[in-house]
Amino acid sequence: MNRKGSITILSAPSGTGKSTICNILKEKIPNIKFSVSHTSRRPREGETEGVHYHFISKEDFQARIDADKFLEWAKIHDNYYGTSLESVNKTRDAGISQILELDTQGVESLQKRDFEAVYIFILPPSLKVLERRLIKRGTETREEIRKRLDVGKRELMKYPLYDYVVTNVEVGETVSIIQSIIQAEKYRTKHFLKQ
Repeated sequence: MNRKGSITILSAPSGTGKSTICNILKEKIPNIKFSVSHTSRRPREGETEGVHYHFISKEDFQARIDADKFLEWAKIHDNYYGTSLESVNKTRDAGISQILELDTQGVESLQKRDFEAVYIFILPPSLKVLERRLIKRGTETREEIRKRLDVGKRELMKYPLYDYVVTNVEVGETVSIIQSIIQAEKYRTKHFLKQ
């Protein structure tokens, strides 16, 4: 029997520690592929094409939307972000497991399509802790932090969309829990194909 690759979707409010968790998961599970999204925004300092994002023009992005080339996409702050349907399918069909980092809007659109995946939502220990983490990052103004907290509160209400909810109290423990979920899900009978 051939095994199809499993797909894990990770979501978390901004400041919950998702980027740190994903970086550790990349080290701990080197044979898992992290999907690289497309975006119409310009690269920021330190970002690399094909590593952080696939950077394309708004016109190219719109053409791909019109051709139904995205598994999911969203317009955020005047820029487009999306996940390539072809890339996800090719990786899965090759038997390679993958992780997609999506916001709750992306998850809602996938679930409307009945997209088969393991959905994991990462929670902060509390909104106070989330606020402290955002302040500690030092990358946003007070007003931007307030907006992120407002968005975070709305995102927290979407937890019923997910198969698993993991509270990120301690990063190492959170990574271990997510690793265990990915490992167990890999062996579900639905991932096996008859030859």
